[in-house]
Amino acid sequence: MSNSVDGFEETRTRSLTKTVSWRCCAVLNSFTILVVTPTSRPIVNAIAMNVTGFCVFYFFERIWNQVAWGRLPKKQDL
Repeated sequence: MSNSVDGFEETRTRSLTKTVSWRCCAVLNSFTILVVTPTSRPIVNAIAMNVTGFCVFYFFERIWNQVAWGRLPKKQDL
């Protein structure tokens, strides 16, 4: 176990699954922004990707906080 939050430890499998699924969401977000905002000004796309990426990540984490899979009770130190 590695990551300890709120009295729970996160397994490596959960961390890896979250990492891979986040990268998929981030790529999908970037692709969507590029398709929806076809512009020759890269700064517009960069700003849009960062703003939407911030929002997507917030909801991504909130959803994962509701998933119990891969979370084990933290072992108490004696």
